[in-house]
Amino acid sequence: MDDAGTEPQVHLWGYALRREWPDGTHDLFGFTPRADVALRRLDRDRSYWRTGPVRPLAVYLVPVHAADVTTHPVRDCRKSSCPDAPQRGQR
Repeated sequence: MDDAGTEPQVHLWGYALRREWPDGTHDLFGFTPRADVALRRLDRDRSYWRTGPVRPLAVYLVPVHAADVTTHPVRDCRKSSCPDAPQRGQR
């Protein structure tokens, strides 16, 4: 906890968006500790890619630690150890 009595963001658990691409890479981004914000971001991201000529295979939420997202490359990751469990109740 910091002086203000709040937990620093790197120690938070929350949600991030994960995009799976046809070439086997994935993106992990958009961390937020709030489920409602994560769901809005998920809807917005899916809507954006829905009509494009190039689309991800899947876009979903993963429960994640903020530090994992901070240190993760935003694009083109192939590590199998990255968070990959879809959030319960995803849309």
